[in-house]
Amino acid sequence: MQVTELYLFKPYYLLMPRLNKSPRKKPLKNIYLFFLGGVLLLPGFLSFYEQSTVIRSHSIAQVVPASNPIVDSAQLNERKSLFELNLPGQLPLPGEDDWVAQRLLKENGALFVAQGNVVHPPSIIFANASDCANWQAQIKTRREFFSGIPIELQTEAMEALLSARKEAADKKLRITPRGRWAGRRSYRDTEKIWSRRVHSGLAFWQRRGKLSAREATRIRMLAPAGQVKEILQLEAQGLFFSMDFSKSVLYSGTAPGASQHISMLALDINESDQAAVRTILARHGWFQTVISDLPHFTYLGTTQDRLPTLGLKKTVKNRRVYWTPD
Repeated sequence: MQVTELYLFKPYYLLMPRLNKSPRKKPLKNIYLFFLGGVLLLPGFLSFYEQSTVIRSHSIAQVVPASNPIVDSAQLNERKSLFELNLPGQLPLPGEDDWVAQRLLKENGALFVAQGNVVHPPSIIFANASDCANWQAQIKTRREFFSGIPIELQTEAMEALLSARKEAADKKLRITPRGRWAGRRSYRDTEKIWSRRVHSGLAFWQRRGKLSAREATRIRMLAPAGQVKEILQLEAQGLFFSMDFSKSVLYSGTAPGASQHISMLALDINESDQAAVRTILARHGWFQTVISDLPHFTYLGTTQDRLPTLGLKKTVKNRRVYWTPD
């Protein structure tokens, strides 16, 4: 027997004489041996338990079911804004790295919480003209002539506009469209408007020495959809592409495929500077939702007091009220 073993058993040998002197103490001897054996076996048992636990945990890890979707949804909702919670469930939200789509949703996304029987676009931005045209063809619309200009909108939006127009006429006021692009626009229409802003802006900033001829040409040669990121990056440096070069291009003609006019829920009017006209339009569900786009109105199909509950915040600028995503 090794020295270690003798040391471990030493207490037993010391007690043996005393235990053997009395037969009545044999139960105590047995108890002592039981506990002593347990102490000796405990390290080995613990080692075996740890190994078996590791093996079992590996096998369990392979079959652990997916997390409860209800819990995940609740956790996800905690991170969403009120506006995001009111968005259509089928609308794909931009990823964390897609800052262009995030910006477009922030600036132009109010229409996605429009109420009533309107139909929301299936995406923040249409990828091409074909997708846009196919979607528009499925929507119920109504066309009316205003001062000889044909305007097409989703049926509910048009009916609300006609009611607002009648109320305005009763008060000796007018609501007239701002040109042939005032209502419905196609994907190609949004490309044309975008190109005008971009080409004009590139020439403007090149003349002022803010852009080299080479850089301006490079951007100009890109397809309109491919220019969006480039232009927004230039605007982040203070080179704006609106009509007067004082604000973002998104406030006067948004990215191709992302215009609210594509949804046929937007209208540009000539009388936007009249507070009484803006008040009438608001009573019929039409609001300004793009800050600094002065003639632009969006049909949201609800009353003003309900807009905050949809995640829209009120911004007052130059005595105009705008409702934008929070």
